[in-house]
Amino acid sequence: MSDIVRYEAKEKDIVIIIDRDLCKGCDICVKVCKPEILRLVDAPDKWEGAIVEITNPDECTFCRLCELQCPDFAIRVLRKEDEDKITIGGAQKTAAEQ
Repeated sequence: MSDIVRYEAKEKDIVIIIDRDLCKGCDICVKVCKPEILRLVDAPDKWEGAIVEITNPDECTFCRLCELQCPDFAIRVLRKEDEDKITIGGAQKTAAEQ
């Protein structure tokens, strides 16, 4: 099972999900985030030594550039009502896998 971190905006209908097992701390998402709500933090438990975290999910503009630019599909930005429709960390099988 993947190590998932979920950030929920309190004032907006946005959820940001980071799969710590997939994030390699490459800094691409941090560089493309215009509201600058992403940052790299030390992660001694990770081989790469850093991981992305969200500073304030309420400032997210839902542009999803971080998700689109992530080479490892480690970050997802979605509406709260769509969260149950996605598979994160291999927790559910897709229709093709069933």
